[in-house]
Amino acid sequence: MRKTARIINTVFCFMMGLMLASCDEHEPIDPDIHIGYILCDDHTAMPLEQFKSQSHINAVGVIFAEATDDHPAMAVMLDEIPAIAFSDTLGMKQGTSGDVTAYDGNTNTVALANTIDTNTGHGSPLADYVFRNHTFGQSDFIPSVAEMRLLSQSRATVNEVIRELGGDMISSDPTNGSCWYWTSTEVKENETNQAWLCSAANSGIQPTPKDERHPARAIVYLYYE
Repeated sequence: MRKTARIINTVFCFMMGLMLASCDEHEPIDPDIHIGYILCDDHTAMPLEQFKSQSHINAVGVIFAEATDDHPAMAVMLDEIPAIAFSDTLGMKQGTSGDVTAYDGNTNTVALANTIDTNTGHGSPLADYVFRNHTFGQSDFIPSVAEMRLLSQSRATVNEVIRELGGDMISSDPTNGSCWYWTSTEVKENETNQAWLCSAANSGIQPTPKDERHPARAIVYLYYE
């Protein structure tokens, strides 16, 4: 009996050793997503090298902000929205928060869309464009000032991935004004006539007449358990 017990104990220790060795050979699974990860059409996110090994999914965007207590993770879409007006009518309040510190681009964009007159088509060409051009069904929207500033800060890393994917890189060229992108935030002190542009080069903002035409970058929130 003692001999049998010793054999069982030896086998048990041997199996435990194999299990521990097997675990040591593999890196722990990282459930988080990070800046530079690719957002796919099935709403998964993965590093570029892992994405390249896939054949059944498409790239939608690139992660530019990790989740914090203040906001969810965010990804920017690969394609740039061409120069377009925030509003085609001056003198109209469009119901955004006007808060340059709030992560509320989705709420702002919905407010802009709600000002579109279905009979005349007047309202916000910017919001109309983004809602008509969802990529692979993504619920993308125009970032708020605070969200656009996060994108500006991650621009260099994000652009490296966008280049690999053949998308439109985020401009940082100040010479022709292409680095200035619309946000979805109206200027609180003059909300009927102005909204904020944000520079992807340095995160600066400037109040701008809403009927001017400027490019924009659509983004999307990512919610994971």
